[in-house]
Amino acid sequence: MALKIRITAAPRPRQRSLVPALVYRAEAYEEADHFREPTWGCPHDHETVEHAYHCGMTWLNEQAGEQTEAS
Repeated sequence: MALKIRITAAPRPRQRSLVPALVYRAEAYEEADHFREPTWGCPHDHETVEHAYHCGMTWLNEQAGEQTEAS
């Protein structure tokens, strides 16, 4: 099962700014899934795309390590 990571953005609850800030989350989905339903989602928000991507890649690498140990 090959997994891919994507980053989603959502508006942060309104603050005193005219421009709404965004929060980012990492999600994993199966590469073969045409609907790209998430199989995992980061449980917390990130301030930048880079932090969300790093979080997702860390999780993905941990999953790859677990599969290697199970083999």
